[in-house]
Amino acid sequence: MPLRDNDPVSDLTLTVFVPLAGTPAGGVKGYVPASVDGRVIQCGWMANSLVTSTMTFALAIGSQTSSTASTYAQVVTSTLGSFSSTNTFEGAVASVVPPSPVYVTQGDALQFTFSGGQSSTVGATAYAIIRRA
Repeated sequence: MPLRDNDPVSDLTLTVFVPLAGTPAGGVKGYVPASVDGRVIQCGWMANSLVTSTMTFALAIGSQTSSTASTYAQVVTSTLGSFSSTNTFEGAVASVVPPSPVYVTQGDALQFTFSGGQSSTVGATAYAIIRRA
């Protein structure tokens, strides 16, 4: 029997809806707080409609160490998170496994950035699976 990708006991999926993910203007962002300490084992998105051109996705982690400014470190680049239109139909999962271990602390902000897409706006649900520490 094959092993599952994630374990429902120790893994937590964080999601956020991004209503303007597929827009050519680019730089559209969605945020969700990390509710546990752990390691990001997978992240990605699902289109809520058909995407007709390449879309890119990036993930950054923000540690809220300052009360006056946000600091984010990109952990999945838009090059790694580039998906062609042939693979991004409605409900299809576009996923990325971070190339190196990515750790989050409870309270960190996960920033999902989208770029590309067609002339009409497409919404998407972004997600990150965190394995509890």
